[in-house]
Amino acid sequence: MVIRTVCLCLLQQDQRVLFQRIENVHESKTMYRPIGGTMEYGESSLFTVKREVKEEIHVDIIHPVLQYVIENHFEYTEQDQSTGVSVQGLGHEITFIYRAHVDDPLFYKQDIVYGIESNEVSYEAEWKTLQELKEDPDALVIPEGLLELLLQMEIKESSSSLYHQIASAT
Repeated sequence: MVIRTVCLCLLQQDQRVLFQRIENVHESKTMYRPIGGTMEYGESSLFTVKREVKEEIHVDIIHPVLQYVIENHFEYTEQDQSTGVSVQGLGHEITFIYRAHVDDPLFYKQDIVYGIESNEVSYEAEWKTLQELKEDPDALVIPEGLLELLLQMEIKESSSSLYHQIASAT
């Protein structure tokens, strides 16, 4: 098993955060994930988060600050491309989550931000409040545990700006 390293970016405007919307047909849930992607060999997490945001939604981020590190063990279902059969697997990710800004005020006025993954699959990202996501029974924020961390930060300020959490599917 390979441990995948992911770098994501929280872009926030007032009470709204930009999340990539991912339809999960296997669980009838809509997953929401901050913009970002997989670290490539030799990259730092800071370089990766800047590169991924630029590649996916075509904006440069400014003042990125590492906010969270989440280690996640999870189960997933995917469709085998050759047979069409659903296959279950176990995943292990370490996710670096940055908070940053975009210098263009027009960026924050978009209701939908269009992005593209490295495999050329396009997606839509939308601005959501944490309360909307918390109250929606069909919404699943990934990585697991991120929504709870973000909600805690709304309630209290801490002297430390970096949090580490380990989430496990077992």
